[in-house]
Amino acid sequence: MRKLLSLTLALSMSGGAIADTCMVSPTSKEQVSGRFGKFREGGAANFGSGNAKPHMHDGLDFSTSGQTAPLYATSAGTVTWAKLRGSAGNTVIIKRDNGQSAVYYHLSYIAVKEGDKVQAGQEIGRAGSTGMQPGGAVHLHFIYGVPNADDARAKTFSADANKNPTFNPAQLPNAISKQSTAFNYATDPSPYFCKTFPIQNDGLYPVLGSDTMAQYNKLFGAAPPMGVPPSTQFDPVQVAAANGDALQAASKGATSMASVLNDSDGYGSLPSPPIGDYETMSPAEMMSTEAMRRFADSEWNKSITQVSSRALWVDYLRAQGVSAQLNAAIRQKKERMEALLALYTSQKLAAKRQQVDAARERAQRADVQRAIQ
Repeated sequence: MRKLLSLTLALSMSGGAIADTCMVSPTSKEQVSGRFGKFREGGAANFGSGNAKPHMHDGLDFSTSGQTAPLYATSAGTVTWAKLRGSAGNTVIIKRDNGQSAVYYHLSYIAVKEGDKVQAGQEIGRAGSTGMQPGGAVHLHFIYGVPNADDARAKTFSADANKNPTFNPAQLPNAISKQSTAFNYATDPSPYFCKTFPIQNDGLYPVLGSDTMAQYNKLFGAAPPMGVPPSTQFDPVQVAAANGDALQAASKGATSMASVLNDSDGYGSLPSPPIGDYETMSPAEMMSTEAMRRFADSEWNKSITQVSSRALWVDYLRAQGVSAQLNAAIRQKKERMEALLALYTSQKLAAKRQQVDAARERAQRADVQRAIQ
């Protein structure tokens, strides 16, 4: 029930944009040459990456046609990194005001320094191939980082996914990377941009689409109005059911959670549980009181068909309060029982210890008497 309530709250908060403001393009060369999430098996399959190990591609590669083209800040923010970063080469990281980060790898030139405030569209450097193996292509590797793992969207797929006759995006494993100290959790950047970018034909068009948002929607689904996107916090079945309810509500004219949770479809409220009185009741008395209120009260049974949806949600929240009271009372009773058992065990041990001590004293006296004789 607690998860259902959390899911409801998530539904009510998901109506805004996925980021405070959508991002502009990081380069005028707006063709993606490397998909987010593609699994690279190592060696030649890594396309000259300085990371020679098998790994998931954690960003979007923008082809600059071999040119050291200018790169731009995708939004306003503060430069938190502007220097070499291992196999990433020259790197710039810009932290947005919302805590999310835009990350630029392999730059040939850095035009900003750490601590600089930048604006969307401001040049921050030029594309390059630093950090890559000799002969690596000049391009931009763009990563987007979010501070919360629940907000990260990452699934990995094979470069040969199109050869799988039963390819099902829903069955792909989630591949949330370990938290980076520099930019937190890498996520598919696609929905954060103001525009969709075409993807260079890599044979995956039939299964993942030909542009960045086509792939994102295939892998993660597009949440309907008043819906909630997938989250590690919720079971996928719960998310699907909630989005189904959102679609049904929209088909009946609902436009927001506020329009659904109001008093226009009914009136009044249900009898309240005596939550304050529960503090002096045993768990059995609480359950009996709640059962009488819900199942034996004629007023409650009559009102349940007449009150508004908002009143039903209020009653649901009150029921959560009752559940919390019951759980607390049961936990306290268990603690008392455990304390009594501990006391009983301690007393039994003390009695046994006295018996053992008495037996030892008797044995010692017997030994002394035999020695005297």
